[in-house]
Amino acid sequence: MQKIIIANLILDPETRTLINQVGEAIILRPLPYNVLVLLLDRKEQSVSRDQLFDGCWEGAVVTDQALTNVISGLRRNFVQLKAVGIEIKTVSKIGYLLTIDAEYPVVAHQEPLNSLLSKKADLNQISELLSNNESKKEVPKQALIRQGILVKPSIASVLVALCLVVTIAVVYWNQTRLSLPHFLMKDNYQHFDINNTDYYLLNKTRKQLDVDLIQSQLESMELAECNAEVYIRIYDSAYEDDTYSLRGFMLSKSSSRNGNYALSQFSHQDLPKIMANALTRAKLICD
Repeated sequence: MQKIIIANLILDPETRTLINQVGEAIILRPLPYNVLVLLLDRKEQSVSRDQLFDGCWEGAVVTDQALTNVISGLRRNFVQLKAVGIEIKTVSKIGYLLTIDAEYPVVAHQEPLNSLLSKKADLNQISELLSNNESKKEVPKQALIRQGILVKPSIASVLVALCLVVTIAVVYWNQTRLSLPHFLMKDNYQHFDINNTDYYLLNKTRKQLDVDLIQSQLESMELAECNAEVYIRIYDSAYEDDTYSLRGFMLSKSSSRNGNYALSQFSHQDLPKIMANALTRAKLICD
């Protein structure tokens, strides 16, 4: 499964691991991971406590303190990994909001401190030369060159700088593309469409998924038209053998409406019926 870039962190969905740019890592427990993924799915949008309980606790009766503890734990994880540009905000009387600052891309290597100190020293030298001259405009270029501060650029250095700019632009474009939540990476899915609804299935179980059969069964149900995209991720259930769990996401093609749903136990033959029921309940998304 594609790794997700979140500000200066990387989330590995396969191992539920958060990694920072210097390689420090924290393995998230299932509940904090599910909460983080749900907030990430709805980033820059408020997610209510009820939505978090329904999506991550699957309807189990728990106290508000359970969710508060999970959010506090995720915030501590961000602090431990020295995260910048990402924050879980409390929205009064509603729930929580995940914000991500696009100005903080992932950086593979940090510039050594000695290099930064050297640049600071160069700036101090320039300032001293300027202050010792009666007119800043009269500072001789040769004096700066003798100090090693100004260097006449060569063709090679200009070409290197140009290549560096192009490389940075390419890396930034890739990071922008990879920063999309992994459930929107359509290349990972098997796809079919019925009645203007696009279905995307990602099978992470040990059993082969017969997509053609699922499509045929859905078509036989004669579902109402729904102008939406439906993403289904299927996993082996942690409860019993030969049972499966899923996470679903629906996205309207004509508006910003969307919704999440999860199921902890079902059998493969029940999948078309589960998908049809979810589509029937999502009237606001379909309209």
